[in-house]
Amino acid sequence: MEALNLPEYVSLLKNLRAVIFLDPDVQLPIEEIKWLKRKYKYRSVGVPESLIAALKAEVKEIFHSRPFEILRSPLLEIEKFLRIILEVGSEVPEYVVESLILTSCYVNALIVLGRKSLSILNPFMAWTMKSTAELPEIEVKRNLRIIGYAIIDFHRENSEKAYKALKEIAEKIREKEDFNEAKKKLENLIEERRRLAQRDGEKRFWRLRQAGKEKERVELAYLDLMPLISKILLQKNSSKLASFIIESTLNLSMALSLVPTFVLQLK
Repeated sequence: MEALNLPEYVSLLKNLRAVIFLDPDVQLPIEEIKWLKRKYKYRSVGVPESLIAALKAEVKEIFHSRPFEILRSPLLEIEKFLRIILEVGSEVPEYVVESLILTSCYVNALIVLGRKSLSILNPFMAWTMKSTAELPEIEVKRNLRIIGYAIIDFHRENSEKAYKALKEIAEKIREKEDFNEAKKKLENLIEERRRLAQRDGEKRFWRLRQAGKEKERVELAYLDLMPLISKILLQKNSSKLASFIIESTLNLSMALSLVPTFVLQLK
């Protein structure tokens, strides 16, 4: 695989307004796709390359026209990171892991198309907000705008902090130092990110806490790849990932942000 050239990445980064996710095994959310096409007809919406590959043949064509842009790793280092995670944590579909990594790399929110596609992301939920509030189109647009700001505001700080912590932990694991200490540090890192997600979500999305007449459902989530990374690092065959993290550059932090996620479910 070739890395993106810098002008191509910057152009995508500037024009991208969201990254989408849908479970290839559920019914295609046609209305949500049509809505996105109307809303973002002058901008771009990212679709991870592996998600396209997982879709049925008759569906793929939908995402080969505007506003959709097929996303791939911006750096070879990020691509190698993805491959190592998939190699060791093979029970997780590639399109799930790549969606989280690329959404972080492109500093955008993830939009889940239809509530039926949300359950496959459950293992990565650091925090969720449930709501009974009605969401007319104006409120959907408002929340999409707010969630787009969320990752911009905390991306650098939380991703760099995660990178530095992982590097320290990986060194302990590779050198076979205190395993329990490494485990505790990973647990603390995950908990700290969970608290960050909760504080940020409750502050930004206070309107969703207002009582409404809808059935209570998850409207947004903050997703975190860290539990999977932690699980791999604590396995016996973790040396490959640990060594990669130790030898990596700060560029790897691009892939480590919490991912604010909005569920787009139209009536």
